[in-house]
Amino acid sequence: MMARVGLVRGGVALPGVRAGRQRRRVRRFRPSSTVRARAMAERNEVLEQILRSIREAEASNAEPDFFDLLGIEVGTSDSQTIKNSYRERARRCHPDIAGEDGHYACVVLNEAYATLMDDELREAYEVERTVSAHTATSGGERDNLRDMSAQDTDIGDALRRVPYTGEPLSKVVPADHWACKVESEEQLSKAVFVDEITCIGCGHCATCAPPTFRNLEPSGRARAFGQWLSTEREVQEAIDMCPVDCIHWVPKEQLAPLEYVMQHVLRERLDVGLMRSGRGQHRLKDVFIKTAQFMKALNKE
Repeated sequence: MMARVGLVRGGVALPGVRAGRQRRRVRRFRPSSTVRARAMAERNEVLEQILRSIREAEASNAEPDFFDLLGIEVGTSDSQTIKNSYRERARRCHPDIAGEDGHYACVVLNEAYATLMDDELREAYEVERTVSAHTATSGGERDNLRDMSAQDTDIGDALRRVPYTGEPLSKVVPADHWACKVESEEQLSKAVFVDEITCIGCGHCATCAPPTFRNLEPSGRARAFGQWLSTEREVQEAIDMCPVDCIHWVPKEQLAPLEYVMQHVLRERLDVGLMRSGRGQHRLKDVFIKTAQFMKALNKE
């Protein structure tokens, strides 16, 4: 039993104090308010940078730069570098910290991460970045488009929003590019096109030829991301696997107007669940008929 000893103060003993070492209070380190404020400012700066990149891309009808979103050099292929950068940025943009804006940023960050971590998707994405910008519309085409605008409200509205350039919206890989899968000159005369209106989002095409096809969010419908990023056999397999025959080989010169009409004119999409139930078929519009009207107006002299 530990003995009690007395302390002496002014010659008088004070009883009741235990002998032994005095307990020391351990103080846990807590960052100062200045440190916390600095960390919050850095987090907000990263989030604002990501949101700014996304919004600028949306304003120009383009995809954000995935390398820029992750804060890494263009062409980076080291998986550990990509993973570390993604984790750091995802932590700063986590919805529990950054709220709704953080959720929006994380959705795009996740897409960037998934693309750059996959060798085939990253190669296809790098091809996309190297493709030149669309050419400007010629004066004669603009006159025809104005005439068409007066005749067709849907097309006129689309042209006011997004000018028609005459170039495909999917990425056309140059024949001498390392990612091009063209095996004969004959293949260069055709292209692959997805009728997104009739697509039910089964995902078979993206499985057969992932560099060529992607499923769009949130509808899940497919779109041809690029031309000849997959072999003809792989694309044909995707066509054969499609349960609703919505993937087509088309003449190369028809690709640009078809994609423009598909993405900018016929923008209404029937709910996939409704389509699978067999209802609402009367609301489905024929993209080929609409494109024929579009091309007829373009070819007016």
